[in-house]
Amino acid sequence: MKLQSIGDLAQTFKLRQQNVQLKQQMARLTEELASGRAADLTRQLSGNFGHLSDIEHDLVVLQSYRYAANDAGTATTVMQAALETVQSRTADLGETAVIANTTTGGVTLDTIAFEGRGVLETIVSAMNTEIGGRSLFSGTDIEATPLASAETLLAEVRIAAAGATTASDVITVLDNFFDTPGGGFETLIYQGGTTFLSPFQLGEGESVRLDLRADDPAIRNALKNTVMAALVDDTAIALNDAERIQLAQQSGERLITSQDEVIGIRSKLGFAQQRIEQASTRIASEVSSLQFARNGLVSVDKFQTATELESVQIQLETLYTLTARASRFSLVNFLS
Repeated sequence: MKLQSIGDLAQTFKLRQQNVQLKQQMARLTEELASGRAADLTRQLSGNFGHLSDIEHDLVVLQSYRYAANDAGTATTVMQAALETVQSRTADLGETAVIANTTTGGVTLDTIAFEGRGVLETIVSAMNTEIGGRSLFSGTDIEATPLASAETLLAEVRIAAAGATTASDVITVLDNFFDTPGGGFETLIYQGGTTFLSPFQLGEGESVRLDLRADDPAIRNALKNTVMAALVDDTAIALNDAERIQLAQQSGERLITSQDEVIGIRSKLGFAQQRIEQASTRIASEVSSLQFARNGLVSVDKFQTATELESVQIQLETLYTLTARASRFSLVNFLS
């Protein structure tokens, strides 16, 4: 008669231990088959996490560059749209104002002034554009609204031009108001910061600056020449009709000739946009390469995993069968 080498209690314990081990293997293999990643990285990498850690670190750094590129790209797109509005509206106003006349066929002064006030409001609104509560044209003071309202600007200019009697006088007042350091524009109208934002970091040693504020000379000129048009029928300024026509025509000529200034800052902004797009493409490519390398380290062969899972299932079924048979043993069966 063949005797068992271990007792019933030890045998039961052994079967339970094998059951737990097989269930753990099945759970691990099922997870790996579903995710395609190794559940036990220590086992997968033989305890060497150096390369994986380097990859993870590089991915975190690249993610920060990606966020910066996305922020910069959004900012430049919105800024470009605002500048396009300024350019198109001032160009249209310039073409209208330059043909000002009181004779038949000319554009009347009240029409020019009405359009000028509308364009002024549009420019101010464009320069006060925000993204997520952050002003785009206020430099480092991102919480400030860069420009006071169009109504405030016109009111301050009226005060400054109160004694003007000729178009030349009004133009001199406007030049002093907008262009003099510490003058009316800088102290009463522009409310943003006086320094530019820090560059957006797009990579190791690569950054892009968006050095554009609402007090840029090109924007000042656009505002100044638009204000000039808005004042051509203003009764607070004592000009005769001939001087008003001259003021309107001067406004139109200046608006037309100053288009190159707005085009210039849009061109610089466009160059920044191009660099941001190139950086975004590079970052996406590097992220893809690193993710591929990471997957090569942590992924599993799904075919091999499925084979191992099937083998464990067979072992577990066999164990259940043996356990069931062992549970049917009795003293009578043993002695017979």
